Amino acid sequence: MPPKYQVTKLANGARIATAEMPHMESVSLGIWAEVGSRDESARLNGIAHFAEHMLFKGTARRTARKISLDIEGVGGSINAFTSEDHTCYYAKATADRLPRLADVLMDMYAASAFPAKEVRREREVIVEEIAMYRENPGQHVEDLLSQRCIESRASTARSLAPNSRSLPSPATISAPSPPEPTAEEYCRRSTAWHHACV
Repeated sequence: MPPKYQVTKLANGARIATAEMPHMESVSLGIWAEVGSRDESARLNGIAHFAEHMLFKGTARRTARKISLDIEGVGGSINAFTSEDHTCYYAKATADRLPRLADVLMDMYAASAFPAKEVRREREVIVEEIAMYRENPGQHVEDLLSQRCIESRASTARSLAPNSRSLPSPATISAPSPPEPTAEEYCRRSTAWHHACV
C-alpha cells in the first residue's frame, strides 16, 4: 500500500508534509528551505552552501558536538545538502526518536549561533570541498551542465521578453534600489519559517 501524504500549513508559514508508513520502524525528518545557489548575487555566491554548513556549528542550546551526539548517539544520522533551488537539513533514526530529531533540527534551523571562529574555519572547509568536487570529473561536468541550463533559461526568457529589463518600472524610478543583504542577513532570511517545508 502506498504511503498516505498530507500537507499542513502552520500559522508561521511553514508547511508540514507527512507520509505515513506504518510498516516502517524508522523515521526520516527534514527541513527543506526554498533557498539555493540561484538566489545568490555574484557578491554572495556560495552563501547558501556556507549557511548550510554553519547551521551545524552550534545553537544557543547545543554545541556542534552536542548536535551530532543528540542524533548519532542514539544510532541516527544527520546531514544536509544545498542545490540550485533549495537547502535540505535532514535526520534519520528509529521511529521512537522523532521528538529528538525534530528538536535538534528545529533548534539548528531557528537558533543557529554562527560563531565567528567557526565562520573563519568553515571558509577553508568549503574551499577544500569545492576543490574535491572539481577533481571529480562527473560532478564537475554535472555542475557545468546545470550552470549552462540556468544561463540558457535566463537567455530564453530575455529573448521572449526582450524589453523586460530595459525599462524600469515606475516604482523604481524614484525609489533607490534596496541594498543587497549582508551575508548575515542572508543567512537569517534563509532560515525563516515561511521559506520552509518540514
